Amino acid sequence: MDTIRYFRDLAKADLRGARTSGDAVFGLQQVQHQVAVDAGYRSWSALLTADETDRQIAVVMDLEPQLNLFGFGPGSFARSAQERRENFAQWRIELRASGEHVEEIRQWLERNVEPRRTINSHAGSYGLKHIAEQALGEYVANGEFIAAAIIAGYPYRREAEGSPNARFGMSERSINALRNTRA
Repeated sequence: MDTIRYFRDLAKADLRGARTSGDAVFGLQQVQHQVAVDAGYRSWSALLTADETDRQIAVVMDLEPQLNLFGFGPGSFARSAQERRENFAQWRIELRASGEHVEEIRQWLERNVEPRRTINSHAGSYGLKHIAEQALGEYVANGEFIAAAIIAGYPYRREAEGSPNARFGMSERSINALRNTRA
């Protein structure tokens, strides 16, 4: 994934959209700055000089605005709507800050799990994250696993509304081989 091109295209689309919708006309630099800020960077130059993994996570989070450290959505751990919103915001920050771990998971996935074009109903993020934990010897958050798999290019689909999980286009044979090695 060419993250720089993604953000440049986003800025150009925003610029075209502003000009055709009658909004105040902004220059390309102003739009680029806003795109960078919306993606969590201080400036366009900070986006350009950021680590590639960080930019990849930013792209995934832009494409999936409900993705956070624990998967999709605000979760049900909190009692009030306000607590859920606060948790969700904090978990987005934590996912964004877990770049090294997401990269480690991505590399492990690419070494061990063959992709397939169709979604495998047995390749759910929650179960797969446990296999990754066993192999890596450390905790893997559901959202970290989902982000790593999306960055690696596996086809995916969110599970039913309200579920934090995703299903992936991952080879059943690869998954079974990993399950058998940890048994």
